[in-house]
Amino acid sequence: MLDFAIYEGAKTMFGESNLGLGPSVILSLAKSIPPGSCVYHDRYFTTVPLIEEMEKLNLHSKGTIMQNRIPDRATIKFKKDSAMRRGECQQFVCEPTVLVKWKDNKSVLLASNCTGLVTPRL
Repeated sequence: MLDFAIYEGAKTMFGESNLGLGPSVILSLAKSIPPGSCVYHDRYFTTVPLIEEMEKLNLHSKGTIMQNRIPDRATIKFKKDSAMRRGECQQFVCEPTVLVKWKDNKSVLLASNCTGLVTPRL
């Protein structure tokens, strides 16, 4: 661990960010890590604009993401869970962001600016 912040409710300040509370926390904590580092975050923090902003900061970023945080989700046609077999994956790429849906017992959505299904872009 390189840095942390204790959330104390609405009065907690994480810096100015028009990306929302979750991304502002990640961007605030990312100030203390060197360029080229990889930051992992969970679905409460991950958004596509955060992934794009991290790319601008020369930081690798990846995390699980909620379906409703994918801006063009109407145009991205992931298979329905019932149509996917366990272990099956789908990938959509819109540089610099890669979205991957992976089916285990339930589906998992991942967003990244540095890895996809096959080859890392490091």
